[in-house]
Amino acid sequence: MKQGIFKCSWCPKEKIWEETEQIRTKHWPQETLPVNMEHIVEFELDLHIEPKHGLMSTADMDAGLRRDMTGIVVDYDRYMDTKYASRMRFSFAHEVGHFFIHKEIYAEIGFVSTDEWKDFIQGVPDREYRSCEWQANEFAGRLLVPRHVLKPEIERLYNKIREENLIEYISKDPDAVLVRISPALCRIFGVSEEVIERRLEREDLWPPDWIE
Repeated sequence: MKQGIFKCSWCPKEKIWEETEQIRTKHWPQETLPVNMEHIVEFELDLHIEPKHGLMSTADMDAGLRRDMTGIVVDYDRYMDTKYASRMRFSFAHEVGHFFIHKEIYAEIGFVSTDEWKDFIQGVPDREYRSCEWQANEFAGRLLVPRHVLKPEIERLYNKIREENLIEYISKDPDAVLVRISPALCRIFGVSEEVIERRLEREDLWPPDWIE
């Protein structure tokens, strides 16, 4: 595939969400949290995890789906460092998103090495590349932060805030309150505060519309 004709097909978020829910149900039926992405990658999808030294420094990425879709290459240092566990969980989910959503694209592109991948991506129209990444991010967020769990957690935290007579602060400055409660949500889902805040925005759950 030539970079100039690279095209990411339009896919509405509702379709991505529906597919994500089906995939989580099939490949993570235990529904425990955080979702164990390494288990899904290795034992459910039969993809190899290939740690590679210097991936982050040479390609500016911590994970990438192999073109032949047989594995996911990960930056060795980040994969081995537990402080990046949440980041790597999202990166695995992101690449699994490419695995399911962009199979046709991967079948047509021709890069083999990391350098060839970088050259290819640099020539791809920016709007098409950004669409692919957005779709994979939306998939990853929904996979790791299920709405049917996130919503009751928000309700639980809301009730706690009400018990402490702090409801007025949600109305006055919801972002400031979110900063205070998001760490608790991060621990449940095993993701970053950025991912939690984005899911709440995308799922239209914050500020809660049941504010009294």
